[in-house]
Amino acid sequence: MMEFCLQIGDESQESCELSFSLLSILKKSFTYVLQRFGNKESEPFIPFLGMSSEEVGKLASFFDLTLDSPQRGNLGAYLGCLEEHKMLVEFFLRYRNRDGEISLWVAHLLATASLGENHLWQDMGLQNRAELGFLLRSLFFPLFSANKQDMRWKRFFYRKLCEEEGIFVCKAPNCKDCSDRPICFGPE
Repeated sequence: MMEFCLQIGDESQESCELSFSLLSILKKSFTYVLQRFGNKESEPFIPFLGMSSEEVGKLASFFDLTLDSPQRGNLGAYLGCLEEHKMLVEFFLRYRNRDGEISLWVAHLLATASLGENHLWQDMGLQNRAELGFLLRSLFFPLFSANKQDMRWKRFFYRKLCEEEGIFVCKAPNCKDCSDRPICFGPE
């Protein structure tokens, strides 16, 4: 296992260990999502995962990524999803294993990909749902472990977010009795 850590201000912060396989998955996913959602043709268009250029510069340096210069996309579409994106980032940050830049970046990555049209693992450029599970288990374990019934991730995130906000949009009081069960839990 290779040891990596990014300090944010506090030198006493305990060091973090990330496996090489997790770093490889993250690098692949950041590369994909930055291109997929930061392209001027993207729908939705979310430049730099919704982060400042300074923060994205740190991410690019850490993962040795070459970034395309920022493109001007459909800012109206971006502004239309901005509040939802910010709400998702805050949601993920509440469930991270520890504070730090990597979990901040991954929260933005997850929020951006959650706005895509496909399964989350596909919108993150991952090979399969197992890679996504490994990432979530490694960096957002409280959230990962709360998905006890193995609901599809995007549905699970939005359901949990709605529950936290006191909004209940499900058709039935429990998943077992719901007519949408095949949509939420079916094979991907």
